Amino acid sequence: MLKTTMSYLLPFLLAVLSFTACVPKQGITNARKELGAVNQQLKEQDASLANLEKERTKKEQLNQIDDTASSRIKKFIDNTHQQLDTLVRNNTVLIGETAVEKEDWDRLRKALAFSRKTSKLIGEKIDFLNELIDQNLVLRIDQDVVFGSGKYEVDPSVADAIGRLFEPAAKEIDYLVKKYPDFPLSLVITAKGYSDATQIAEGSTLYKELKERVKLQTSNPGNRELNKELSVARAEAVIRLFKNYTVNRSKSGGNIRNILYLHEGKGETYPDPKISNYQVNDPRRRVVLLFWSIFPE
Repeated sequence: MLKTTMSYLLPFLLAVLSFTACVPKQGITNARKELGAVNQQLKEQDASLANLEKERTKKEQLNQIDDTASSRIKKFIDNTHQQLDTLVRNNTVLIGETAVEKEDWDRLRKALAFSRKTSKLIGEKIDFLNELIDQNLVLRIDQDVVFGSGKYEVDPSVADAIGRLFEPAAKEIDYLVKKYPDFPLSLVITAKGYSDATQIAEGSTLYKELKERVKLQTSNPGNRELNKELSVARAEAVIRLFKNYTVNRSKSGGNIRNILYLHEGKGETYPDPKISNYQVNDPRRRVVLLFWSIFPE
């Protein structure tokens, strides 16, 4: 009787074992195909990084992006490229393996889940940065409109009106904040001041004030140093104006975690590399360039 029962059970058990053995094999085949598809996405994202790097370089050469934004985007590109390269190589090894042990099945499932998650996150950040770099990231502020001759403080009577100059950047920042609410973001505002090469009259009020500002750097500053300090002072003033402007705006999105304000004086350096006919006393040189950039952390 026992033999008869076993004779009936044996084919059934063999069928069950055969069926369960086929599941991981088929699963491994499917997982390898899916991993191959994700690997292709990762390679395409790597190509997108190369295009992003070209756009970053172009903006940097044209002085259309500040140093902080440019370096952070480049760092993201370099780090992500290395991450993608390592991930693709490891996935390629898994896809090409022929063993079908349980360990292989587990490794494939983990690799597939991790690759999907990584691809999604990298893709979203690339989309964000592509959209950021397509924006106009710099506002040109003519100093002759904002500052009086030989002055580096803004007259209160025009300070409110100047706030309208900041509105385009504020709108673009709001747009990105609202479009990517799931990203914690960092905002960087940088003012770069420029000056012409006009001689600052020795003994004038401006000369004395600027000399006092730079006395810790040099005891006998020349005209170039004084003009640079003038550009620093005007960049500082624009940053203060922007801070006051943002305080009066309604808060937009709680995902901006950090805000950094920077200023820099470029002195007699030419603000626009495309212009080759600047003169000594050229109003096109008397500008403050206000850069903005916002990054996913």
